[in-house]
Amino acid sequence: RWVAPIQASSRLVTEDTELGGFDIPKGDTVMTIQASANRDEELYEDGESFLVFRDKNPHQAFGNGPHHCAGAHVARRTVGKIILPMLFDRFPRMALPKPEEVVWKGFGFRGPINLPVVLN
Repeated sequence: RWVAPIQASSRLVTEDTELGGFDIPKGDTVMTIQASANRDEELYEDGESFLVFRDKNPHQAFGNGPHHCAGAHVARRTVGKIILPMLFDRFPRMALPKPEEVVWKGFGFRGPINLPVVLN
């Protein structure tokens, strides 16, 4: 949720629509910014902070509706149930000593280009 791999996506408006007091005509293209939605302070207390023990909550990290990521369930199971537990078992004191040194790149697709962890 905090830094989702998909930051934004565009959609074609299929019928005249009114949203938040704005008229959006059929045929226009709109951009959804999941990065912003995933940090909405009305939905997430302290939404700008990465809190690893935050209660489970809905988010847009994998999109939604007909454009929901087809691999979301595989990603959650593989990373959350297999890879991370194995990594933490093997390196129980793993640390990210200088989070400010992590470099993030990309807008449509976003992720770290480096992740300088210490494996103890």
